[in-house]
Amino acid sequence: MADAARPVAMSWIRRHIPTRESIHSYRLLRPFAARLSNPSLWRMTHRSVPRGVALGLGIGVIIPFMHTIIAAILAIPFRANVAVAAAVTLVVNPLTMGPMYIAAYRIGSWEMHHDSDLVDPAAAQRFSSELSRFLFWAHHASGPIGLGILTIAAGAALLGYVATSLAWRWWLGSKWRQRRDARLSRGG
Repeated sequence: MADAARPVAMSWIRRHIPTRESIHSYRLLRPFAARLSNPSLWRMTHRSVPRGVALGLGIGVIIPFMHTIIAAILAIPFRANVAVAAAVTLVVNPLTMGPMYIAAYRIGSWEMHHDSDLVDPAAAQRFSSELSRFLFWAHHASGPIGLGILTIAAGAALLGYVATSLAWRWWLGSKWRQRRDARLSRGG
């Protein structure tokens, strides 16, 4: 069942991630098309792929909209793989936004040493409408949420970079072992 879903997911990603040739058709990417056409930004190397994963996770968490385009543009100065950076931003989507912001609030509150009851209920009751209460709460919660989002983004980027580097190293080692075993089995 999981193997059947993999080709569908990969085909969806291939349809929605810009290719080196299709960049000229995107109006927002046209000013960067000459630099994004550089083949080294599209190669899968042991340095560019982990950079792309880290960049995509960091941008995807910090910027909730247009993160794919921003990650593709920022891949140029970071020399990251453009397709990987753009694809990894899709981890953050409308289904993951709610839990991520709740976690960001809790992490930020912990980092700022706020009590669990951040908003004084008596102060919130002074406001008459629900919108005023919501804006009052959002104003007082924005600091912990902002700090929590930055913490989650930095942690996700670091974890993504390290995990991808280790996975790349493991994959490369297994390829070398296969070549060595094939060479030894041939008797050479």
